[in-house]
Amino acid sequence: MELNVGSEVQRGWRVLAVAGELDIDTVPVLSARLDADVTGSHAVLDLAGLAFMDSTGLALVLDWHRRLTEQGGQLRIAAAQGPVRRLFELADVAQVLSLHASVDEAVQEAVDSAR
Repeated sequence: MELNVGSEVQRGWRVLAVAGELDIDTVPVLSARLDADVTGSHAVLDLAGLAFMDSTGLALVLDWHRRLTEQGGQLRIAAAQGPVRRLFELADVAQVLSLHASVDEAVQEAVDSAR
């Protein structure tokens, strides 16, 4: 399966919408988009369209979480569905990552916390 990544800015946050399957074959696609599009220190990964993620995808997400945190920013995860959310829970990283029900919630909370 392939991976599609859309990118836009919402309320000052870079939002990348990820759809398809994130695995060892498709991680380079998301990695390249993150490298190209995330120029600030705040980003949201919209995972509503992501059907599957393996450990290589999880490693990429955790790496970007670390990178942005070290810059004083944050990576937020929006709309993680069934199997992907379960992976976060099984890997015991759900409490580490900033998980949100929707992109709107993720960027709204960001705006509220900046006030």
